Amino acid sequence: MARLSPARRVALTVLSEAERTGRYARELLPHAAESAALDPRDAAFALRLALGATATAGCLDDALAPHIAKPKALEPSVRMALRIAVFESLYLQTAPEVVVSQGVELVRSVSRGAAAFANAVLRRVCENRLSFLHAEDVAGGHREMVAHARRAGLPVWLVRRIVDSLGEVGAQDLLDAQLEPAPISVHLNPLRTDVVAEALEDDGASALGLPGAMRVGRVSALVRSGAFDRGDLVASDYHAQLIAAVATREGTSLEIGAGRGTKTFMMMAHAKRRDLDHEHLALDLYEGKCKANSQRVDRSGLGEISFVAGDATDLDACLAVLDKEYRHAVRFDTVFVDAPCSGTGTMRRHGEIPWRLTPQECDRNLPKLQLAMLRAAADRVAPHGELIYATCSVLRAENIGVVTAFLTSPQGEDFVPISVSDALRDAGGAYAAAAHDLAVCENADGLFQSHPTRDGFDGHFCARFVRK
Repeated sequence: MARLSPARRVALTVLSEAERTGRYARELLPHAAESAALDPRDAAFALRLALGATATAGCLDDALAPHIAKPKALEPSVRMALRIAVFESLYLQTAPEVVVSQGVELVRSVSRGAAAFANAVLRRVCENRLSFLHAEDVAGGHREMVAHARRAGLPVWLVRRIVDSLGEVGAQDLLDAQLEPAPISVHLNPLRTDVVAEALEDDGASALGLPGAMRVGRVSALVRSGAFDRGDLVASDYHAQLIAAVATREGTSLEIGAGRGTKTFMMMAHAKRRDLDHEHLALDLYEGKCKANSQRVDRSGLGEISFVAGDATDLDACLAVLDKEYRHAVRFDTVFVDAPCSGTGTMRRHGEIPWRLTPQECDRNLPKLQLAMLRAAADRVAPHGELIYATCSVLRAENIGVVTAFLTSPQGEDFVPISVSDALRDAGGAYAAAAHDLAVCENADGLFQSHPTRDGFDGHFCARFVRK
């Protein structure tokens, strides 16, 4: 009988807890790894298994189904253990004898009587690995698309929409990167750069094109130093950092969809670097997120801002107190809509995304909400002010589709789209490299759309409009 590796045991514990509680595997892993006293190498392997089995869950079930008489009747804990083993076979190319022996022990740990069953099923999965990944069980006309989806561990319907949105080349970039670790980048508080210098060096930091943006190989030294807790820096994808810089302008600013304040922090940091006269109001649907944002800003020392909680599709209700104070509907020099979205540009970081999404959400529900938020925001832009719309999606329906619908709506008639990268060209020489990084991903209309690539950053969208 083989001995079950501690990393696989912890991965199963984490996945079972995530399914039971609805929490994210990435959040649960550190505590589970610490409780099991995993060394750094085993902890990293456990994380790889937990995130990978989450990100490819539907494909793993599809690979198992032909070899199980009643797949839907499978005990949840046994299914989860089998998923980990099948993930190793399909996507890590672990040796079949290891997949089977460790998979059997993993199943035995939750159901002793299912060990023989697991042995037979996993042997068949390993034997059929290439046939499954090449979709040889699928009719010719659909085989190529299904094979693309299976190799990336994504739903077929979602891969079709990614291809429609990014084209064959862009989609292939995303699919090739989907199961690769995403790069890590942070944004520095300009008031605390000396404080974190040593930890940044220990974590292998290197400067990116945007002032304050750094790429790091890991964050262990930064975490140990307490830098994140103190507000010395925030973790944020580089393309998201570029968008926050675009949205930072002189004058009054309304940030819609501020969440826990990562972009708020970065906008305040850029305002400080550029010595802008910047008055900031951050809005989010949830009071708890507004509170977390407020606490982060307070810790950072970057300045004072205002907060309001409410539904961004009804800004009159959200801003009623402010309007009453000024005795008119308040308008802002900049309104930044960081819209809720599918998150399809960040799936390799958040493996839960692809298998929780539905076609209706991506095709109808989210674009409808995004357009409603953008139209409501437009009414709060001052004459000659700017309206900025952003998502972390790569899907056309949420991005260019929403922009087109907005510009043809009554609220959009007063706005003209302008180049996103020009916002940073106008910010001075220190931002020239960042402007170039934006321009690389701009289309002819000045809309910014990035997508994940191997060793590259995430998929984000940004549109910029000026009020006539």
